[in-house]
Amino acid sequence: MIGSELTAVIEQVTLRLDADEVVRRLDGAQIANARLRTMRGLVEHPQLAARDRWREVGSPVGPLQALLPPATFVGAEPPVMTPIPDVGEHTEAIRRELFGE
Repeated sequence: MIGSELTAVIEQVTLRLDADEVVRRLDGAQIANARLRTMRGLVEHPQLAARDRWREVGSPVGPLQALLPPATFVGAEPPVMTPIPDVGEHTEAIRRELFGE
């Protein structure tokens, strides 16, 4: 079966199933899969909370929730999550470093 034929067969089967059933069948067949999530779905994903991936960081508009970087290492120091700088906050320091101004 070539790609377009296979796609047609997959669509024919999956179009009549709800997402939970598709995932159940794929999991049962040990086929890797993932849902396409909305931004809200990402923010509310239970694994992010279960793995303690959220951190509060300061910002010019007040505290915000931010995700830890995707790769972290067991036994290593956690990444530093510093406040988000305001627009232009570091401009002069960067100009001095780059241009000696």
